[in-house]
Amino acid sequence: MTIFYYIASAIIIILAVYAAFLLIQLRRQKKLLGLKQNDFSLNHSEQIASVVDSIVSISKAMQQEQCPTIEGCIRLKVLIDQLRLDEVNRKPFEVFYTVYDKTSHIPTHEAWGKLEKRQKMAYTLEMNKIEVEHQEEIKKAVDTTVEKFSKAKEPLYTNIGSS
Repeated sequence: MTIFYYIASAIIIILAVYAAFLLIQLRRQKKLLGLKQNDFSLNHSEQIASVVDSIVSISKAMQQEQCPTIEGCIRLKVLIDQLRLDEVNRKPFEVFYTVYDKTSHIPTHEAWGKLEKRQKMAYTLEMNKIEVEHQEEIKKAVDTTVEKFSKAKEPLYTNIGSS
């Protein structure tokens, strides 16, 4: 019977050592995960700050008429999408989405360069028509964009929805 107690004690000691080993590993993994989450959080914050800076820069360029209106609307729509705003906070910028949707069929970059002169003229007229149609909405949205995103440096999500 004593051999049974020795074997049982040995098994219990082995299991206790193994449990302690697993506990130490778990603590290390939690610590490592915490560090990785902090790094991710910092990188994400830097990325958001960069997007917000770009939004403000493009909006100010549009206010000063240094950026074509249609191009600015398209760029702002893409940048605002990166922020993943909810519907309420995105509402003031809906005109950018409207312009984006109305111009999504127009070729860009290399494809634009390959178009014939007549096609370019037709698309340019179409873009001018869209710009005139939404001119007041665009101006108001650009002003709102500069105002809200200039304030949105820290903390981003609480400032965007307020004011």
